[in-house]
Amino acid sequence: MNEKKQKLLKQMDESLKKELVELTCDLVDIQSPTGREYEIGEYVYKRFEELGMEMRRQEVEQGRNNIIGLQKGVSQGPSLLLNSHFDTSTTGDEEGVPPGLRAKAFQKDGWIYGLGVSNMKNAFTCYYGAIKMLKKAGIELDGDLIMAGVAGEIEKAPVDQYQGKNFRGGGLGTIHLMHGGVTADYAILGEPTGMRVQPGNTGYIFARITTKGLAQHTWSKENGIDPIAKMVKVMQALQEWEPVFEENHPHPVMKTRVGIGAIQGGYPYKPSVCPPPNCNLYVDIRTVPGQSHNSVKQELTEVLEGLKKKDPEFEYEMNFYLMRNGYQIPFDSPVCEAVSKAHKEITGQDIIYPEPYRYAVSADTGVLFDYGIPGITYGPGGITPDGRYSMYDALGECLKIDNLIKATEVYALSILELCSKK
Repeated sequence: MNEKKQKLLKQMDESLKKELVELTCDLVDIQSPTGREYEIGEYVYKRFEELGMEMRRQEVEQGRNNIIGLQKGVSQGPSLLLNSHFDTSTTGDEEGVPPGLRAKAFQKDGWIYGLGVSNMKNAFTCYYGAIKMLKKAGIELDGDLIMAGVAGEIEKAPVDQYQGKNFRGGGLGTIHLMHGGVTADYAILGEPTGMRVQPGNTGYIFARITTKGLAQHTWSKENGIDPIAKMVKVMQALQEWEPVFEENHPHPVMKTRVGIGAIQGGYPYKPSVCPPPNCNLYVDIRTVPGQSHNSVKQELTEVLEGLKKKDPEFEYEMNFYLMRNGYQIPFDSPVCEAVSKAHKEITGQDIIYPEPYRYAVSADTGVLFDYGIPGITYGPGGITPDGRYSMYDALGECLKIDNLIKATEVYALSILELCSKK
């Protein structure tokens, strides 16, 4: 390890470690469900401004900002984007959730618990710590370093009665970031990979399938057509289709998946409308890089048309309401190699790549790839005290403090490597 790296790593003293833990807890304590990211954005703005970065707000929609920090390089070296999302899937106030899924951080046995601590508020902490280490070491970068906190990454999309900004996610903030002209040569996203380098993601499609019925009253239900019973056949057909879909679309490192996430039909306040007029099924389809959305629609249509041939009373509609592309960059790409090398230097261990189904977790790296920015996900979250690759244990969402520190050091070395002229 050269002298510059040694000087950089010496900046990770006990004072900085304590600050990073406190910063992580502060971030968890700020509620930031999708659509309500303003407060946490302002906090991040202030903290990175304290580091001397040029800060600006980019409005996504009223009350929702992306926060962008820039540290300009001293010459025309490669640029790096550190990207992270503000939003969490829930508020933390939901009834019956364990303490580690509330927006109130606590520590236990060297771990931090709380909503968003793993996915992915800790990334802001790691970026902050890495940049502070570079500043304290007096190291100037050749290329630009950009930090971006974005609103609306969580896999959500407006559909049916679920409308408004609280449901506008699915990469919205990073798409807006790209539309606003942010560019970089490389990107690192601190998503919860359990300290594994992930150089790709599947794409995903949210689909709504509607079966149509003929409504009646309970007393005359025999005269109706039951869309719920029809939907049971759809669910069975999708379960049979999933392994066929995977077999038809092989990929070297990742796999397709089909998930049934929700069903909605009839009137809960008036179940005497029996059968009801329709039933909706909400399906998540994970696709490998190179698959077109239209080809998936054709395959899904074939499944549904097969049911229609068997049942003349089977009537359906099918629509996609959110789509994102899959991507993969080479394992020997500069950003992969830089993080892998830094990981080995800090942990003393070889890099581990995720299992095929882990690639089915979405990240904004796919959006960045669509705009010509190769990136990876690598973060300290996503592993539990018993060693499982998961964000949660019995107490809720968790993050190992030692991994938080090590990831910060990995980012610092990676920034130094990627933003320096070769």
